Amino acid sequence: MPDDLRFSGAEANLVLHATEDESKLLRSIESILSISADRFSGESSEGHYKNKILLLNAMISSHDAQELVIRIISLLSITDREDLHRNMAQYSDEKGNLYLRLDKQLLCKGKIALSAADSLRLRFRPIRRFKPSSNIEGYRGLLSSIE
Repeated sequence: MPDDLRFSGAEANLVLHATEDESKLLRSIESILSISADRFSGESSEGHYKNKILLLNAMISSHDAQELVIRIISLLSITDREDLHRNMAQYSDEKGNLYLRLDKQLLCKGKIALSAADSLRLRFRPIRRFKPSSNIEGYRGLLSSIE
């Protein structure tokens, strides 16, 4: 990881539908991403069609965020890594946060892939800089440094 790119923490969020197996998904997340199921807290809600949903959230420490981003990038396919590199501005915001969405269904199958829908959403918060826009180049450097 580039020396000047550090994270102050991260946050993981997901929406769990009534038809999904919570324990299976959390076991997969723990196995593949090393985010302990104990870290997730949930809040019941109701979907658009009155279906029951569970909103799960986990806060991740600075040290664990560093390891997590490296683990995710190293497990992504070449295609996903190229997409991330090419479209880095779409995966970050004006504050320099890095956003990754991972396919929940593939996680249950032991795989990692970027996904826009039905995903585990991750937000990595960088340690603040004077020019957050320079984080995009830092993220590209991170992608290049992990094989």
